[in-house]
Amino acid sequence: MVIIEVQNLFKQFIIPHERRDSIKEHFVNIFKSRKYESFNAIDDLSFEINEGEFFGIIGRNGSGKSTLLKMLAGIYPATKGSIKVRGRVAPFLELGVGFNPELSGKENVYLNGAILGLTEKQIKKRYEDIVQFAELERFMDQKLKNYSSGMHVRLAFSIAMQAGADILLLDEVLAVGDADFQRKCFEKFREFKKAGKTVVFVTHDLTTVRQFCDRVLYIKGGKKVNIGSVHEMIDQYIYGDRTGTITSAQSPAVIAEVKVDQGQPQSRVPGPAQSVNDGDKEVQITKVEYLDHKGVNNEKFVSGDSMTIRIHYKKNTNVDSVVCGIAVYKDDGYHLYGTNSLLQNKAIKLKNSGAVDFRTEKLNLLAGDYALTIAFHGEDGKPYDWRDKEFYFTVIKNNNDDGVVSLNYQFHA
Repeated sequence: MVIIEVQNLFKQFIIPHERRDSIKEHFVNIFKSRKYESFNAIDDLSFEINEGEFFGIIGRNGSGKSTLLKMLAGIYPATKGSIKVRGRVAPFLELGVGFNPELSGKENVYLNGAILGLTEKQIKKRYEDIVQFAELERFMDQKLKNYSSGMHVRLAFSIAMQAGADILLLDEVLAVGDADFQRKCFEKFREFKKAGKTVVFVTHDLTTVRQFCDRVLYIKGGKKVNIGSVHEMIDQYIYGDRTGTITSAQSPAVIAEVKVDQGQPQSRVPGPAQSVNDGDKEVQITKVEYLDHKGVNNEKFVSGDSMTIRIHYKKNTNVDSVVCGIAVYKDDGYHLYGTNSLLQNKAIKLKNSGAVDFRTEKLNLLAGDYALTIAFHGEDGKPYDWRDKEFYFTVIKNNNDDGVVSLNYQFHA
């Protein structure tokens, strides 16, 4: 059964381009009309959510995710279009919404619980569970204004979990929580899925989306880009916007391009790793591209996806063959891996200009930023063009594993 139905939804905000704060400003400009600009935060959006779904909403900052969630909660009215919600909603949208900082934690439990639709009798019955989940037993008689941000979010989340609503709206609920709190949230998420609760979840944490969501809505600029399975939508979110050739001006981390007639390049990404250039330039690296599994230039890769490093070169003298070397470093300069074509028994015969591909079918690196050293040299070790920690890329996590490398493991018991 469809529990949330959104049809041709618009949310327009009016943005003023002139401020009049003082009486003098109002008087001087009394006959001058103000300038405004209209902005559609949600732009003709339609979708449905089924009962019992764990429904994810993803998109970049400013795409309209939080605005949409507030509209589903009834906080923002629609400019045009309709929202039909069949069931009681418990929104958890912003830290401390509905809280009074001058009241104690205990008083805010009763206040916020009432806002979420709980009776006083229901709150009394669930009070101990709320406090226990939030781990705030010692602080419930303290004024809320003295709570830390983490204490705020734990209390607010605990109350929302006990609201007994049919639909839970979550907006970046894990963003300010510590590891233990996140673990407890995940346990609650599993309980919701098992109980058939409907959850609408906005987050930038794609690992959590993969772990819990049944379907995903991907929005951009307030519009629906697509809606579908978790893996398809995350794949489109990460890779789908990057079509065609990306220039170094658009995204320096994607293509580190070297203009051969302007001397030695500078490091494209600042950081601990220092760029050192060496070699007589008999064979010169002219451009390095990172290609994703669709063959498109990209600055980001999901851990476990394929990746191709395409090294473009220009031959300036009569050199027939070359050894190509690759070394991978963490962005702090720690060496992780290195190899070259000679060690792999792969002869590289040169043209006047061309490219060498270094490809891995599965990128076994965990989330983080990485630096590359790329070099062309002779079999005797003579450097032609040696770019030390010159090129950078980013890996996005695909699971909750910790560390730098991903091992191909299985647990057996």
